[in-house]
Amino acid sequence: MKKLFKYLIPFVVVACNTDIAVDLQEAEAPLVVDAFIYHKAEPQVIDLTIANTYFDSSEPIGISGANVIIHDLEADMDYIFIEESAGRYVWNPTNPSDSFGIVGNTYILSIDNNGKAYTSTSKLNRVVPVDSITWRLEEEESFTDGDYYVGEFWATDAPGVGDAYWIKAWKNGMLLNQPGEINIAIDGAFSDGDNADNVTFITPIRQAVTPFEFDDDDVLIDPFELGDSLYVEIQSITPEVHFFLQSAIEQTDREGGFGELFATPLANLPTNIFPEDPSEQVVGIFCMSAARGLGRKFTEDAILEEEE
Repeated sequence: MKKLFKYLIPFVVVACNTDIAVDLQEAEAPLVVDAFIYHKAEPQVIDLTIANTYFDSSEPIGISGANVIIHDLEADMDYIFIEESAGRYVWNPTNPSDSFGIVGNTYILSIDNNGKAYTSTSKLNRVVPVDSITWRLEEEESFTDGDYYVGEFWATDAPGVGDAYWIKAWKNGMLLNQPGEINIAIDGAFSDGDNADNVTFITPIRQAVTPFEFDDDDVLIDPFELGDSLYVEIQSITPEVHFFLQSAIEQTDREGGFGELFATPLANLPTNIFPEDPSEQVVGIFCMSAARGLGRKFTEDAILEEEE
């Protein structure tokens, strides 16, 4: 048996270093739709681009000349998006105080790109306010260099099962946008159900507005120091968009290495955009969203004292 391994191991090493050229068929690049529309009195943007191939790191190509409209079913009115640059379509409010859409209404996105039609539907769901923001002292652990502070927001889910949210955070004006910082919830927890309905958001969701970064020695960099600011915004989303974001987390927040053998295979994210011609390829998402936020500066009186 030892003689077998003596000859097998060099063979395996050589085999693993052999270059194999695979002739892959070039797939048709799909249309990419980025249509997150907010119930805010500010310009709203829809981006239309052509997706790059896997090994192409260049900027996506914007699609010009498309007709882009969002129709309010209940109010029977159209919001026209005007192309301001290649692939960037913008709606501007007529009056500075005009918010886009009405909470509770349903909206249809229509895109006509050179005779190719695409549609999608989204409801503008309700959202809950951020009640307060506090900080909590955490004691030194094996991966820290002393005690540290964790930021936390406080909010309560609305009554009724099935509300979906995307919670975004900005530290000192910088959006926390790493894959592991995507913070989503259904009702007050990670999944819907009577136990999570109409409750305060659970601790892991509340504290996910804290950025956790590590230095070269894998020691936690203090997330917050006195004087830092934290802004938290809760955005309403649909269950389809919640699934889209959950899939994005699984596809992008990956550890690499040996664990990739058992990870979810890479694939296009799910979409709620539908082409008129089923043979046409399209990816992306359309979502109407209401948003409410709150900001606070990290001062001594913002520290939440532990109950005895």
